[in-house]
Amino acid sequence: MAKLAMFSALLGAVWLLAMMVIGGATYPGYNHLSQYISELGATGAPYGREISWYGFLPVGILIITFAMSALVAAPRSILSVLGFIGIILFAVGYIGATFFPCDYGCRPEEPSPSQVMHLIFGLAGYLFAPPTMLFLGLAARKWPNAGWLSLFGMIAAVTSLIGFLTLDPGSPFAGLSQRVLEASVIGWVAACGLYLGLQPRAR
Repeated sequence: MAKLAMFSALLGAVWLLAMMVIGGATYPGYNHLSQYISELGATGAPYGREISWYGFLPVGILIITFAMSALVAAPRSILSVLGFIGIILFAVGYIGATFFPCDYGCRPEEPSPSQVMHLIFGLAGYLFAPPTMLFLGLAARKWPNAGWLSLFGMIAAVTSLIGFLTLDPGSPFAGLSQRVLEASVIGWVAACGLYLGLQPRAR
């Protein structure tokens, strides 16, 4: 399970990065600093359906696979269980974005039902991201040779909170704030995957 956790974490992180790079390159005028990632898969966006089904959906499945594998492979504690459940909740946002794409631009004055569901799925994961990172950072303090991973989790808790609190749709840096939040969580996921896959006694 540790190897599966490592594989799914690393592939999920790379897949997400590739989706943003390729999606942004195929979206005329797209600005990573000001625009949300979800805009790449929005209704009416260039290749929106492809981004949703071949981008968001695989990322969500891979991150959920990591979290479920890590639940088995990592040392068990209440904090680690709560943390990995939080990762699953975060990843469900990607799957929600697949089936409920946001309206074009993701900032409609009159949101469609799909837009409303998109926000519910996304905000649920984002809201719990800071405590999720805190729980996992605290849990990793008791894992063998995981001091660096614990520190990473603590830093990720702070940066994800900053990203969430500055995630203002009217901000010219809304896209940057979202990417800071995403990078905090997915970066820790990739690091934890490496730890579990390369640390034989982490089980």
